[in-house]
Amino acid sequence: MGIRSQTFHLLVRLLKALPRKRRNSILRLIPVAAFVGLADVIVVGLVSRLFTVVVGQPSTPSLPFTSFIPEDPKTKVFLLVTLYLGMNWVASLSKLILRGCQEHLRSSIWLDLSEIAQKKVLSQEYEYFLNNKSSELSAKILLNTSRVSERLIKPILEMTSGILVISFVFIAILTFARLTALYLIIGLVICYALISVLVTPYIRSAAEQRISLESETNDVLTESMKTIIDVHMTSSEEYFERRYSKAGKKALPYLWKAETLPVFPRSLIEPLGITLIFSIGLFPLFSNNSPTKLVEIVPFLATIAVASLKLTPPLQDLFRGITDLRGGIPDLKETLRIIELPIERLTLKSPNAASPYGLTPKNYIRLNHVSYKYPSSDHYVIKEINMTISVGSRIAFVGKTGSGKTTTANQILCLLRPTKGSLQIDGIDVTDLEVPAWQSFCSYVPQSITLLNSSILENVAYGLEKKEINQQRVWESIKAAQLEELVDNLPNGLKTQVGEDGIRLSGGQRQRIAIARAFYRESKILVLDEATSALDNKTESEVMKAIEVMGRRCTIIFIAHRLSTISRADCIYEFENGSIKAYGNYEKLTDASVSFREMISIGREQSNINEDILL
Repeated sequence: MGIRSQTFHLLVRLLKALPRKRRNSILRLIPVAAFVGLADVIVVGLVSRLFTVVVGQPSTPSLPFTSFIPEDPKTKVFLLVTLYLGMNWVASLSKLILRGCQEHLRSSIWLDLSEIAQKKVLSQEYEYFLNNKSSELSAKILLNTSRVSERLIKPILEMTSGILVISFVFIAILTFARLTALYLIIGLVICYALISVLVTPYIRSAAEQRISLESETNDVLTESMKTIIDVHMTSSEEYFERRYSKAGKKALPYLWKAETLPVFPRSLIEPLGITLIFSIGLFPLFSNNSPTKLVEIVPFLATIAVASLKLTPPLQDLFRGITDLRGGIPDLKETLRIIELPIERLTLKSPNAASPYGLTPKNYIRLNHVSYKYPSSDHYVIKEINMTISVGSRIAFVGKTGSGKTTTANQILCLLRPTKGSLQIDGIDVTDLEVPAWQSFCSYVPQSITLLNSSILENVAYGLEKKEINQQRVWESIKAAQLEELVDNLPNGLKTQVGEDGIRLSGGQRQRIAIARAFYRESKILVLDEATSALDNKTESEVMKAIEVMGRRCTIIFIAHRLSTISRADCIYEFENGSIKAYGNYEKLTDASVSFREMISIGREQSNINEDILL
């Protein structure tokens, strides 16, 4: 009882998540299914009357239109055969239309679910993505919604129409076969219930294991693709092949069981139903020695045989649907976890969201006693950060890995919100409603740039439809980012495809496209998180030239270790264990901080080594 109520509750939650127009579409299928059932009833009735006429028995009960059929046996047989053939065509075509409507609706619901899932995931705060793998989220959106559509929505639609068809046909059988049909129904229900009770636990277990193991194989595949350079350089192909093969072999038993077991009850019920039909139908013949009994049961057998043909597909759909519903519960749970996520992140289009026009910084940006800890932790990763950044200044964050530099930058970008303290613009706290407006002024350039698998044009004007892109502004941004020569030499110019993650471009070119984005957006805040650490001196110089073009129109924050980068800063903040250890310009910090002097010394030694290597 608990499992049934859980399944029902989950299905109700799923239907509530769908748009109202889609729920209405499900209801609109009922008249179509009813027509299919009615057509099958007429076919069964015509068969019964046809064979009754052939063997010369009285037509009881009579059909509504019998009075319009001539009494001549040959004419009656001809008309009944013609009607039978015609109704078979009508019944078959109506079933085809019903199946088409079901598949169209199922596909529409899959699209609804995947769109809802994507919307809900994108509306989550940045912290959500720190705690969830992007590959797993993609798999859940694509695979689980597809399975829910195939293994739950489709069975529900087929069961809804199947129940109507079965009800109509059973009414017809009861009308012509009476008590015998009742025995048949009871026998089939008991047999199916027994088979279902035995098989369902194995189906659900196999489905749960399949989801877990598919996630594992997906992770291995994604890791090997994302680290393809390391795979080639270290000849690790066999390592990943073994991991993938091991995960695949572990998943194999559950994959075939999850697909085969739902078919098991249906495969047994079909021959069992036919056996019961003819056993019950022939019983009077063998229990009575009268030869006339053979002729008398011909109409009954013919009616039951045709009715069984009409009942078999909807019964199979019903039995398969019930089994699939139970086996698909794990997929449904995973899908509901995503589509029922609350919309936490506001956008510029959200109701009550602030407009960017009133939030432009004029004098300074301040972190006021900011502390932060991740939701699942009691440890503060940054503590009591106080920092005032003048508009148009150049700021550098330095310190060991894990000292709090990037987390502090994320506070300025409002990717993470303070556990304590506040971000202030000209002395006024930035509220949650103002976050989207503030982020519209900010740009972020990490060490590893992720570019769209699209053209240079669409990467610079990120997130805009082609018709919305101002190409003149794109060209101005390209020139400012020192990319004009590169684009001019490309065969397709701005329309040149950059490949997945910009694989067709060099590291410096990818960095400058990210900077061109900031130019296009006319950003007021630019955070460069180790953006030049992996570049050679010449490429770094080109990137820094692009940055200098911005002048003092943009406040720039460098998270860096390179001397050539931080020496340009107006103020350098040194971080240690989540706090600001010291700050000042390059000369002041060199005099005040021993650890900063050591870092500079190490940086100079590494720079000399690199120069020796180049020589």
